[in-house]
Amino acid sequence: MSSLWAHPAQALLEAAASPDATPGGGATAAITGAFGAALLGMAVGITQQKGDHAALAEVLEEVTALRGQLQGMADEDVQAFGTYVEAQHLPKEDPGRSAALRTAGEAAMVVPLALARAVVGGLARAPELAAQVHPEVVSDVGAGASLLRGALDAALLTVQINLPHVPASKRGAIQAEHDRLRAQGTQAAQATLDTCHKRLGGK
Repeated sequence: MSSLWAHPAQALLEAAASPDATPGGGATAAITGAFGAALLGMAVGITQQKGDHAALAEVLEEVTALRGQLQGMADEDVQAFGTYVEAQHLPKEDPGRSAALRTAGEAAMVVPLALARAVVGGLARAPELAAQVHPEVVSDVGAGASLLRGALDAALLTVQINLPHVPASKRGAIQAEHDRLRAQGTQAAQATLDTCHKRLGGK
């Protein structure tokens, strides 16, 4: 299967709207997050062009790496979820169907959980960017953080729906990580938006 990123934007949008199983919530979360990271990178790049901001070079490297990571996760999620759909299509009388569904369902949760971790890492950098970037791109940092927050929510919902496929012995730890990531991401996103609104003259 070709990469999602090889398709024109219109074709990708239509694919997401189609009744086909992929790209689903996990893949579109990764796409959304990649654009969020791209906006953060753009804001840093423009800020650097307008003055000496060597301290932001490390952040630019991080958000650029995050963008690439999320791009790859979009394709990984399509592949993982496609395997789950294939397992669903096995005949109900197939003795291996239940095991195949459990295995594929658990695998389908791996990518969105990794996606959530990556996004929270990016959001952790966003508040300082909101405070440091050039005034002309403050809104872009807020927009990027908002997209990352949306990607986080979507990824965590995908984790939740696949959680029943995970062995009971692992569910508690995964749920705890889910809750921690949600709290950290929410806090970082809100801090970013608060700073953006303050710098833009709001409350």
